[in-house]
Amino acid sequence: MTSSLHVSLPDEMRANGKSQNTTPSEYVRALIREDMAREEDRRYAIRSLLRAEEEFLGGKMLPLSALETVDAELHEELR
Repeated sequence: MTSSLHVSLPDEMRANGKSQNTTPSEYVRALIREDMAREEDRRYAIRSLLRAEEEFLGGKMLPLSALETVDAELHEELR
């Protein structure tokens, strides 16, 4: 389903959107997609922290070398 959203922008903001060589609609959609991706990354990080807490409380801590691997993987995914 598609719906319309009408937004009033100051000239400076409108010019910034135009400088991206795209339509205002495409620009706004790209910004929303980026925001959604950041939110998913944040949720993934929180789930990972909660899982680590469960492992810690359950006495199932990973050796430091394994944690460094997980840290490197998270760093790559969140870049």
